[in-house]
Amino acid sequence: MFDREIFDEARQEFLAHLLYAKGHSKTTGYAYNSDLGIWADWLQTAGKDWQRARATDVEQFSAWQLRERKVSAAIVTRRLSTLSSFYKWALKHEIVEGDPVYLADKPKRPLRIPIWLEREEQAKLEATLKDRRNIPINIFGNNQPRMTATRRRYELLFGLLLNSGLRISEALGLKVSDVRLVDGTAKSVRVIGKGDKERLV
Repeated sequence: MFDREIFDEARQEFLAHLLYAKGHSKTTGYAYNSDLGIWADWLQTAGKDWQRARATDVEQFSAWQLRERKVSAAIVTRRLSTLSSFYKWALKHEIVEGDPVYLADKPKRPLRIPIWLEREEQAKLEATLKDRRNIPINIFGNNQPRMTATRRRYELLFGLLLNSGLRISEALGLKVSDVRLVDGTAKSVRVIGKGDKERLV
């Protein structure tokens, strides 16, 4: 039988371990919490015990998501990664009898070809951002100075992404204090990336 109380207690301890011992972000914790909740609901409906789950249970869970819920293989793979981390931790703390994810067949993720802008497309985008003549009148009237400032912000953001390799979330999270200036010129930025790891770009 599925003991929800023991599962929820283990889940909270595991999430605390990720947050405080591993240094994962709260966003990662939310995703792990959601994935484990979906797994628990499925097990409970199927009448299976999470502490004695087997590889076949994990495979059935994957198939249920892919066929009945129409979830993409990439998301299923991510959820199985969550389960793998959880069961490794639970096994280490002697909460479960084994790791059911280790021997389970995982869905193959389709290869995704990165999408990028060709040089001509980059040039067109930059030209559009720099063109101050084509700024539309917004619903609040002709607010040229405000819209121009917005365009300048987008121009700077695009240039930063194009030349730094930053993730979009990292670029959006930058503060003025993160920029190192030398003689009025920006030389580097301090970035807080995944897992709250800091690096200079």
